[in-house]
Amino acid sequence: MHTNEAVLARKPQKAYKDRMFRMLFSERKDLLELYNALCQKDYTDPDALEITTLDDVIYMGMKNDVSFLLDGRMGLFEHQSTFNPNMPLRGLFYFSDLYKRFFHDRLIYSTRLLKIPTPVYVVFYNGEQQLPDVSVLKLSDAFMQGADMACLEVRVRILNINEGHNAELMGRCRKLEEYAIFIGCVRDFLKSTEPAEAIRKAMELCIEKGILAIFLSQRRAEVMNALLTEYDEEKVMKSLSKEFYEDGYEDGWEAGVAEGIHAFVSYNLEVGKSGEQIVSEMIKIFSLSKAQAEKNFAEFTESFC
Repeated sequence: MHTNEAVLARKPQKAYKDRMFRMLFSERKDLLELYNALCQKDYTDPDALEITTLDDVIYMGMKNDVSFLLDGRMGLFEHQSTFNPNMPLRGLFYFSDLYKRFFHDRLIYSTRLLKIPTPVYVVFYNGEQQLPDVSVLKLSDAFMQGADMACLEVRVRILNINEGHNAELMGRCRKLEEYAIFIGCVRDFLKSTEPAEAIRKAMELCIEKGILAIFLSQRRAEVMNALLTEYDEEKVMKSLSKEFYEDGYEDGWEAGVAEGIHAFVSYNLEVGKSGEQIVSEMIKIFSLSKAQAEKNFAEFTESFC
């Protein structure tokens, strides 16, 4: 039997995958176009945009989407296909890491006020749950004692980018609009075929119609891998939601949480996440102490070792 240290030292077996959204907007010129469309700006120099994405931050086997610095703003753009009410907490952790790196060589204990890049946090949502064009999640909504006397706040703007939503924004960013059309096409094919075949058919149809044609033609395999992984993530999150939020007795609740942890650990091991990363996310997602998370991880990973 392995010790906790040995289990936590388990090496990833698979490379982490990019989301299609991140792939689409990984180039500065495309990210700048999206930023201009969102904020109604007219910046023209892509080199003025500094990418600050933390590539070591992984969520459900997928790399974080994209963060950047531009004109005194620290932007974080993320994509979600499953609604997650805990995005403000996730953003708090992420921005904390960004600011630590930004000020790593600054004298934060000096008497001079240090100017901080203004945080801008936007989630582009294209899941199947019905959401308005724009909604806002606040960290304070999760505070046990409410917002009274609270010293922290994080606001996340959720933009619904499914077809038929945020038409004005889509009109200002053609690539975002074409992405929405492509995902809608994939969903249409999913009604009658398996995910891999649905994605393949959607790619062929969109290329034929000139929708993301160059991108899809050049990066077929990457798009297939990214979307298949995202659909796997969506299945896991729906499974966890079912376990956590359905009504039941206390014993049933505890059993559901245990099964949810098991599913979470199993999935993340399969996609190649390290033990330390899984334990770190278990602490945040399941509200466990480090000792509890390590104990649960060790128990549920015996069959993998």
